[in-house]
Amino acid sequence: MTEPLPLEVRALRKSYRRRQVLTGVSFEARAGEALAVIGANGSGKSTLLGCITAERVPDAGEVRVGGADPFSDPSGAARGMGVVPEHPFLYGELSVGEMLEFVAQARARPPAAAREETARLMALLGLGGAESLLCRELSQGMGRKVALIAALLHRPQLIVLDEALNGLDEPSVRRVCTELDARRGEGAAVLISSHDLEFLGTWCGRGLLLGVGGRWELLEGEAWERWRREPSLGVAG
Repeated sequence: MTEPLPLEVRALRKSYRRRQVLTGVSFEARAGEALAVIGANGSGKSTLLGCITAERVPDAGEVRVGGADPFSDPSGAARGMGVVPEHPFLYGELSVGEMLEFVAQARARPPAAAREETARLMALLGLGGAESLLCRELSQGMGRKVALIAALLHRPQLIVLDEALNGLDEPSVRRVCTELDARRGEGAAVLISSHDLEFLGTWCGRGLLLGVGGRWELLEGEAWERWRREPSLGVAG
């Protein structure tokens, strides 16, 4: 039996007050790859990612995360997906340790394995000893690191990152990318948006370019190589 892909998007459409934002967007994220979501402000990047994570309801089309529909089977999709939004939400009155323990329980992770993985990721991102800090006391960078750990803790098949590296120092970015590369080596797919076009061109293997008015283009093969040489936010055609 063929394993379902980490992500499949088919003919996705979304408009706001008759303004077309997504018009029939179709693509997939394959096991082991990093796929860039590229576009100027207002091009629909957050709308697309929101439709994938079920935070926004598309007008038409289908989304499957590891074969699960995020709308009809939210628990199934959540088990296979880790998400870091542009503005992560943390429970301010919980400590970092309590927050991550809650996430592990919500994802039904075995307690011993969850504690071990939490400690490993905390050390990796330089948060060792921060377990007792309240989430509301964290700096932007520390909060983003906690959100990254929460997204990675259950070893999801699909990792969705919406400007998730913003506010991190360069050593932390390198460590996160090393961890993501290791997850890709295990078969996870990464879907990532960023305004750092050079980074996307260097780290990702394909791209989905979104333009205003619902225009879009899937960049792969020679089209992706051309874009990497001269990154831009313009959609051809």
